[in-house]
Amino acid sequence: MSKEILQDIISDFSPDKFTRFFREKNRSFSPRQEELSHYNDLDFKGGVKLGEIKYSPTELLIVCAFEAKKSLSERSGKKAQYDKGKKILKEVQADAGVFIFYDKKGDFRLSLIYANYLGKRRDWSLFRRFTYFVSKDYANKTFLIQLGSGEFSSLDSVKEAFSLAKVTNEFYEEFNKSFGELCSAVAGEKRNQSKERDFALLYAIRLIFLGFIQKRKWLGDDERFLQNFLAAYFKKDKGKDKFYTRWLKPLFFEALNTPPGHKVAYGANDFPSEIEKALQMAPFLNGGLFEEHELDDEGYYLPDAAVSKFFDFLFSYNFTIEENTLYDEELELNPEFLGIIFERLVNKEDGAVYTPRTEVDFMCRMALVKWLEKNQTTKIPLKDLYEIFFLEGGPDASEDQQRRGDFTAEQKKELIDLLSSVTVCDPAVGSGAFLVGMLHVLDEVEYNLRSRVRDPDYKLDTFQRKERIIARSLYGVEVKQWAVWITQLRLWITLFIDAPEEMRSSLNPILPSLDFKVRQGDSLVQRIGKKMFPVTGHANIPSSVKAKITKLKELKNDYYQNKAHDPKLVRQAEFSVFRDILDAEIDSKRQELKTLGEKPKQMDFLGESEKESQNKELFQERIERLKEEIEELHDEKDRLRTPEERPLVWNIEFSEIFFEKAGFDIIIGNPPYVRQEDIADPMGKIKDAKDYKNALADMVAIDFPREFKKEKINAQSDLYTYFYIRSLRLLNEKGIHVFICSNSWLDVGYGVWLQKFLLNHAPLHFIFDNHSKRSFAAADVNTIISVIGAPVKKVTDAHMIKFVAFKRPFEEVVFTENLLEIERTRTVEANEKFRVYPMTNEDLFRSGFEIDADEPRTVKTGKYIGEKWGGKFLRAPDVFLKILEHGKDKLIRLGDIADVRRGFTTGANEFFCLDHEAEKKWKIEREFLKPFIKSPRELKKIGVGSGDPVCKLFFCDKERKLLRGTFALKFIEWGERSEKDANGNELRCFHKRPTCGGRTDWWVLGERKQPSLYCNYLVNEIMRFYFGSCYVSDNFQEIHARGGVDDNILFLLANSTLFWFFVNMLGRANFGGGLLKIQTYEVASLPILKPDLLEAKISKKEAMELAKDLSACSLESLQSELGIDITIPLDGQKLKIGQVRKRLDDLVFNAIGLSVSDQQAVYWSVCELVKNRLDKARSV
Repeated sequence: MSKEILQDIISDFSPDKFTRFFREKNRSFSPRQEELSHYNDLDFKGGVKLGEIKYSPTELLIVCAFEAKKSLSERSGKKAQYDKGKKILKEVQADAGVFIFYDKKGDFRLSLIYANYLGKRRDWSLFRRFTYFVSKDYANKTFLIQLGSGEFSSLDSVKEAFSLAKVTNEFYEEFNKSFGELCSAVAGEKRNQSKERDFALLYAIRLIFLGFIQKRKWLGDDERFLQNFLAAYFKKDKGKDKFYTRWLKPLFFEALNTPPGHKVAYGANDFPSEIEKALQMAPFLNGGLFEEHELDDEGYYLPDAAVSKFFDFLFSYNFTIEENTLYDEELELNPEFLGIIFERLVNKEDGAVYTPRTEVDFMCRMALVKWLEKNQTTKIPLKDLYEIFFLEGGPDASEDQQRRGDFTAEQKKELIDLLSSVTVCDPAVGSGAFLVGMLHVLDEVEYNLRSRVRDPDYKLDTFQRKERIIARSLYGVEVKQWAVWITQLRLWITLFIDAPEEMRSSLNPILPSLDFKVRQGDSLVQRIGKKMFPVTGHANIPSSVKAKITKLKELKNDYYQNKAHDPKLVRQAEFSVFRDILDAEIDSKRQELKTLGEKPKQMDFLGESEKESQNKELFQERIERLKEEIEELHDEKDRLRTPEERPLVWNIEFSEIFFEKAGFDIIIGNPPYVRQEDIADPMGKIKDAKDYKNALADMVAIDFPREFKKEKINAQSDLYTYFYIRSLRLLNEKGIHVFICSNSWLDVGYGVWLQKFLLNHAPLHFIFDNHSKRSFAAADVNTIISVIGAPVKKVTDAHMIKFVAFKRPFEEVVFTENLLEIERTRTVEANEKFRVYPMTNEDLFRSGFEIDADEPRTVKTGKYIGEKWGGKFLRAPDVFLKILEHGKDKLIRLGDIADVRRGFTTGANEFFCLDHEAEKKWKIEREFLKPFIKSPRELKKIGVGSGDPVCKLFFCDKERKLLRGTFALKFIEWGERSEKDANGNELRCFHKRPTCGGRTDWWVLGERKQPSLYCNYLVNEIMRFYFGSCYVSDNFQEIHARGGVDDNILFLLANSTLFWFFVNMLGRANFGGGLLKIQTYEVASLPILKPDLLEAKISKKEAMELAKDLSACSLESLQSELGIDITIPLDGQKLKIGQVRKRLDDLVFNAIGLSVSDQQAVYWSVCELVKNRLDKARSV
């Protein structure tokens, strides 16, 4: 019924009909025809409030309508309408409003506007708007589906009906199906599934771009030109399957690729006169999209039925040329919308996920602020940089009162010059989100600055600004050709939106050629044969080569502006420059070699001192090294015979960047999420995945040879860690690196080498986390944003690193005042919006060091083993900071007072572990059988008695000849015999198994002390530390107290709620079913109260009694210990702490000096950490 009402509104518009629609949607809608004439003005009249829905005493939705005095279009009057809606919401104190602005024709814009509360209710300054533009001339499919089927039962459900995410998902499902059918329909003599898919994709991209072109009526003055173009063909040639070859190809490759007025002769078609005229006067787009691609020469085409079906699908949706902003979104097909669709369609299997606009915008602005801070020379305060790039979000910071920085005339000009020359590269460009985002931010800030400079030379219109930004500043690389096309498409559309109307008649191409701005290739591995190509600038470039680089820049600029048309000439010029650079470097090294070769002769003539003899050896070493370098350069040159046969080589593809600026100013992006076991060559050239992973390790060593000469890369490293290293190498010395990626490297073992490299050689500025909202709902990954400076020889100890955890979505907190507060803070600070944890580089380095107990306790004698950056500094509850504050000298690493090792890995549990029945059968001598626990499930309580173990461990350390005549030897011989099951699988031969076979005597497990304390390796609700001497399997971690630490004291401390808190905070919640996984080295790193502090609170006898009472507990669940049921919401529950736990925890909490409220916070934090972990697992 709702859809019928909406269709009636579209056909015969009247604002009163919306009263019936909202009444249908929600019976609580209260019609109230209230005049809003006091809101009428020069733009609007007939203001009326149609009614309201009161969802609760604090939630009110109003519905208002205004008639626009001028005709509406998608772009006209948007700001005035938005301002009107916000003004009304503020003055009537409503949470949200649906505003209908309509014109005489009956076209209307339907917008949901709602307040974003920042802190206390009514203390807000920002709104969000989501809009449908509706006309009887449009298909209006999205509007009819979303509002017709939407629920209006709550304010959240109304927001859902206006949700871009929901619109995107609906469109994606239909697009995915239609695109699949299109791929299947591709016809031609040559059959190649991959090429056919690419052909269909290129066709879809071209067609979508033309959808935006016709939106401006630049094709035959008709918003429905393509639909009418197809209809004209069907009238003339229906059923001949010639539309693609005889009609679309002339449109693509001639009409749009030649100046207006040029008669279309492609294929000698006989078009109807109106079509002929439209084609003849089509705009001269060029730019590469409408030049014939090699796929167009393969003989592929699309049958008429497939073309018609895809037209029907695509043009049933409204196209809009409006780019969305953070606070204002059109719910139709816009360029960003399509970027999301194509990213999901083509690249999900490669680990790429589309980065949301909010995060992109924040990262672009932050990158530019930090880059300008490092590169400006006119003493611009950091406060002013933040003000020009970010909004204020306080209660008095309305959009009209935003501060935009206070700059002198000199500073404004310097900022414009810097921003005009900044170079930005995304090494995993995807569908271009970061390049488009950077384009918008640069254009916005440049416009603001240029408008404040009186010099007319600084004045540019929007199209000129954007064209210059793309030409001078934006670069990208991507392994997939489709992504290159999509990025180009988005940049072209963004530029086209602002093309002046008169450009449609331009005799020069409107769109720039972007082939040398966004390149296809592997950003990480550049290899021919076994030769890897480094990313480095080359020293001492002669003036002749510098002149060639200048000419190459000019040639690329000419190509960008379509003055040079042959890309092969540009590639050949790049290639020639690089070979000349190699020749120059060879000559330079030969000259040095010649000079060095003469010096020892001079020494021989005069005789040698000891020092001179040493110098001669050094000279000789340098000579040998120079010879090797010359040979390597010759090898590099020989392998690059033609431009076509080489891979992407950064120094060649972007030679103007590396030989003029020594690298990019900003590297920004979202590297692909590919786990180490799935890493393979994305180009398909290196067939062996292991070979490709080795090449990645080689890449790291080549990029930073000095730093990684002895450092081994963890083989379990995910792909994005390699992107970090390569991207840092791509920067010049004053560059900035900003990534959004998985947070796992902050905490897991394979992140240690990256942490260490950053602490030593790349100054970390910020790591941002968001506790309120995951950035990627489509990917099972939690992310952080890192901001890092360019590599240096050594990061200073005093350099300050800020770990920032936002407690609200980015759009509600990334305001100037918050970011400046974060910049200024030097101590831990927490409020309702964010928490910032600052640390000096030295302190962060020290926190990850393991100190040798036998050496002086200094960093120099230790080994960097990593720190839980995410667990400690980002995700930890606020009470953790108080614990660190109170416990600064009271906490110690468990590994400093005990040895931690994994339980027995026998290699053959079915041999070494004997249950009672096997024990009776084999009659093995008692000296060779030891109590053994395989699994925590075998234990009913945490105190382990002599009768608890249900099996015995075969623990024999004697060689074979000493076992003659024993039952133990018979058992060993049985284990060596071969026996197979019905399927031919080996059942025994235990001595041939890898773990067993590596031992001298395969049955000898080695000397091992029985632990008296051990804990479960995988943790559900509670990590239990069991007490009682017994051997355990590798399902446990063994704890061996040392240094005189009393076992009872250690048992009590390890089972305290404070220790549980550290376990849940610092362990890895990445195991199946929500189990927390904690490795041996991680257990050793856990903080624990110093034993002597507990000993000062309790006598030895009292400790033994408390340990005995605790041993009788099962520690089954948090409910049994704390009285909290984590399967239901925590709100409303009360802590009911068990008597034994209360006695223990009181001692520990008092020893560390926590207040009663902080103690309560620890209990609730443990419950919340465990609940969140298990709930997340259940939700998958």
